[in-house]
Amino acid sequence: MGTLNVVGIGPGNDLHITPAALSAIKSSEHVIGYTTYLRLIKKHIVGKEITRTGMSEEIDRAMTAIKLAKEGKTVTLVSSGDAGVYGMMGLVFDCLKELKWKRGDNPTLNIIPGISAANSCGSLVGAPLIHDSCTISLSDLLTPWPVIEKRIESASKGDFVISFYNPASGRRQRQIVEAKKIIMEYRPGNTPVALVKSGYRKRQDIVMTDLDNFLDYEIGMLTTVIVGSSQTYMYEGYMVTPRGHENKYDLSSGDVKTGQRKTFSLKCEGDLKSQVDLKEEGLELAKTYVTPTDSWVTPKDVNDKAFLNESSEESALEALEMLKGSGHLQFEETKVEKKKVRNILETNDLSTLGLFHGVLWFEDKEETFLIGDFKEPVSLEEHGLSIVEEAGSVKKIEGTSKVEPLFLWEGKGVEAASDIYKKLIIYRNDSVSMRLQDVLKESSERVDFNGGPLFDVRWLANMPQDVWDCVRETKLKC
Repeated sequence: MGTLNVVGIGPGNDLHITPAALSAIKSSEHVIGYTTYLRLIKKHIVGKEITRTGMSEEIDRAMTAIKLAKEGKTVTLVSSGDAGVYGMMGLVFDCLKELKWKRGDNPTLNIIPGISAANSCGSLVGAPLIHDSCTISLSDLLTPWPVIEKRIESASKGDFVISFYNPASGRRQRQIVEAKKIIMEYRPGNTPVALVKSGYRKRQDIVMTDLDNFLDYEIGMLTTVIVGSSQTYMYEGYMVTPRGHENKYDLSSGDVKTGQRKTFSLKCEGDLKSQVDLKEEGLELAKTYVTPTDSWVTPKDVNDKAFLNESSEESALEALEMLKGSGHLQFEETKVEKKKVRNILETNDLSTLGLFHGVLWFEDKEETFLIGDFKEPVSLEEHGLSIVEEAGSVKKIEGTSKVEPLFLWEGKGVEAASDIYKKLIIYRNDSVSMRLQDVLKESSERVDFNGGPLFDVRWLANMPQDVWDCVRETKLKC
């Protein structure tokens, strides 16, 4: 009989992987995981059979792990954090259920806990989770956004400390903005907020800020956002949520305050006026709790293709068609011969856009600009480049490096570069959204320019900024 270990490796730092998790990994014949997570434990899996997969391939990972374990192998399926907290364990159970697996069947199942992001990130910023708290994922890839909104509102109204997982990505930017709007209805702007990126990893970055200002900082998939309750305070750079001892005790002497009693419920204004005797009321506690039989999100949603296909990208394309019909977008209605298109391009002041290490490369025949900020440090000198002028996130450069053009743009100089920044750069992480790129490609004609194919996005260059903002906010949600 085979064995399937589902292991949480915590943040991935060796000091914070539990001995039980390491033991399971080392005893395995085959280790399966997301490529990034396997890199974190690479020295522990030398010589083993490895299956690496990319993002959004969770079902394949789970099914492969079960299949190999059923063949009699000892297999470890790796999750970051805790496998049972936004990790692989839930999906493994979904797959086992699909296969009609029962306890005692092949394979044997071992679930090994790890340190979840809320706990590891909380330890880096103080003691924010000492009192009641909750975790909410802002990813709406599998959970409907209206459900997430209700959970955010309930947690805010209940004054829970909230740890947001998956707060933003290249495709999802508006969710964290909407979350802030909801929380602001219930908490003051000076409520402490911690942003922890890559906690306990090499690129760890911590920002201590507040509810008013936390969106001014970079937030991405590797960031955990911890929002304090109304009681959370900052002390010596630490974020602390009091447990409530000061309500009952004098902290200087340790004595119980007047009117309070040790080991008894806290006496306060608005507490229960009387203790109801359940037996006298003909009730039993076990019968007063009813397990919900239905929910907005059930395991079937994971495999519900119709549900997954309702993408924001499709909505965005519909919006572009609507704007085209209204006259805001100027598309060429008839196909133009390539030779004629090439001649037009050669006689107009047209420019090109490409990508250079994650930022936009804008070239207008006379000048070249880099638009946005690099996600990782890049030495321009190594590429034969140097900065001539700099205006915010728009940098005029000189040098020999050449970038393959991707889009055709209308406009020249720093003014056009600034317009590109406003239309294509995503606030907070200064990278070009992959979804925006996909929309531009699917909404634009493919043409030849200087002997090479690219997408004609002159319609966006000429679109009023307020109209494009409307498309981004209401349809693209970024």
